[in-house]
Amino acid sequence: MSSIVAVDIETTGLNLDEDVIIEIGAVKFNGRRVEDDWSTLVNPRQSIPNFISQLTGITNNMVRNAPILSEVIADLIGFVGDVPVVGHNISFDLSFLRRAGALKTNIDIDTYEMAAVLMPTASRYNLSALAQQLGILLPATHRALDDARVTHRVFIELIEKAQQLPINLLAEIVRMGMPLDWQANWPLQQVLRGRAKEPVQA
Repeated sequence: MSSIVAVDIETTGLNLDEDVIIEIGAVKFNGRRVEDDWSTLVNPRQSIPNFISQLTGITNNMVRNAPILSEVIADLIGFVGDVPVVGHNISFDLSFLRRAGALKTNIDIDTYEMAAVLMPTASRYNLSALAQQLGILLPATHRALDDARVTHRVFIELIEKAQQLPINLLAEIVRMGMPLDWQANWPLQQVLRGRAKEPVQA
């Protein structure tokens, strides 16, 4: 599998029309090997709500002298390039980043969608819960770069689960996902291609 970038953002809230990015983190990896990482705080030019500061540890003082989004978005685009991007509930992150002009044509992969198929008995599907169920050590902070690192580890564990599926089941999952706008299909296609020489049972 080629290089992929795990992306995560922190924002002032969940509303795309009203809220803005306060931090971006990205980790470029190839398999388990981390090739590079990139992160920045972003000045939102509006107040960070108290509950967001309590959740992330990011305060108004921390972002006061940070660059605004338009000053860093080109750096993110350059860091990611044209490789696929992976995130947990990545549609949320991409909605903010694509509004700013970034990552508009990159293949997007959602570890939530992958886990829903590959871990059907999981008790919960948020990032920290999945990481705990997969035995991944969680950082103490809820920050963008830390979450991108965890997303990388979760993605690798999910790929390994896909590699252990019976090949006929994997082929059927990929076949059913082909006509859908499904953010788990691309990595499962890559796993299937890697196992293409295995016999498929009826």
